[in-house]
Amino acid sequence: MKLIMRADDLGFSDGVNCGILKSVEAGLITNVGLMPNMVEAKSGYEMIKDYHICLGQHTNICVGKPVADPNKIPSLVQENGEFYSSREIRERTEDTIVIEEVEIEIEAQLERFRKITGKDPDYFEGHAIFSEKFFQALSNVAEKNGLFYINPVDKEWSDKYGIECSSFYQLDKNGLYDIEKYIFEDEADILNKQCAVLVFHPGYIDQYLLDNSSYTLIRPMETEFLCSKKFKSYIKQKNIQIVEFNSYR
Repeated sequence: MKLIMRADDLGFSDGVNCGILKSVEAGLITNVGLMPNMVEAKSGYEMIKDYHICLGQHTNICVGKPVADPNKIPSLVQENGEFYSSREIRERTEDTIVIEEVEIEIEAQLERFRKITGKDPDYFEGHAIFSEKFFQALSNVAEKNGLFYINPVDKEWSDKYGIECSSFYQLDKNGLYDIEKYIFEDEADILNKQCAVLVFHPGYIDQYLLDNSSYTLIRPMETEFLCSKKFKSYIKQKNIQIVEFNSYR
């Protein structure tokens, strides 16, 4: 079988950047999502740019400040000009995202991505927000710019490209899960697929992460696992081929 190993959130913070770098150096993470609006986006890219990776735009509309003028995207920002948090968005009784506004921000983040990297993203998707309006806006901007929009949780997309999403894990009260059981006992449900996607959030904890993310302890745990000999041996034993998104474009 084939497996796409993806690390999200490059640029979130310096600690996250360091964990992603270590995971890339270990050799199994070959797909990395960059958050162009974040303060540490450029430094994160500089850390990993010389490695063989498929670099995507991990479009973010729920952490930090937008790239676009906040006055042009009122449905996305609070009075202080920062994005509403993912928790605030999830708690809404209806999807109040305005497609035209979120497209403005997505386009602005794409330009920031190009400025940082000097190229287009190898793939194009979104961070944390499960909104049909957000997905539609991402798809619209990708089509307009000739980019590879990915959405493995969508069956129609999955059938078209032959890439399936792994099963989601359940976090315990500490925000952790049994990663060895998830992988080695195939709770992720990847072994019976032709090509599956595993999404990880490697990183190390710093103050910005503690202040702005519910994904804290999970990040160093995943970093250690992704760098472990045990996981590498499992990949070899199961004859799993690690591939990149851009090989399916």
